[in-house]
Amino acid sequence: MKSFLLTMTIVATGFLGSYTRAFAQDVPGEIFVVLASQTAGPVDPSLAREPALQQPPFNMFHSMRVLSRSAMALHTSRAFTTTLPNGRTIRVELLGQTPDHRYRVRVSINRPGQSDYLQLLTVVASPADPFFVVGQNYQGGTLVIGVRVGTRATASIGTSSPRAPQPPS
Repeated sequence: MKSFLLTMTIVATGFLGSYTRAFAQDVPGEIFVVLASQTAGPVDPSLAREPALQQPPFNMFHSMRVLSRSAMALHTSRAFTTTLPNGRTIRVELLGQTPDHRYRVRVSINRPGQSDYLQLLTVVASPADPFFVVGQNYQGGTLVIGVRVGTRATASIGTSSPRAPQPPS
């Protein structure tokens, strides 16, 4: 079996769970594609503080370069699709939001005209905290695909946000 299938790993923030609501408006997000290598080298500054990338299996990579970033606007009525550098297609679909304001998303990666490489992975992600899919060989390294859904400010879309504490008088 191909090595990239053996090394495919999914890291997600949160647990899988039920969702309770759809959205009337778009939820912002981003897909970023990273070329990672076990060879010593620079780590893109935008990735240096991502906690998930400091944990196994990602901590085995000693260099990481962002190849592309794609902004996306997710909505429960349509999926976002973009082409990865290796010719495969990633599809991200917003399923809804959990009671604790995390996003439930479905992700698949395939090569046009062939069966899915990653079939309908469902993840519950905290707003603005990316989850990563790793394992596709590319140009002497490994593609690491980050998916970020929502922003800290959109964590409570449709709900009133708590008031900031007021200083004592």
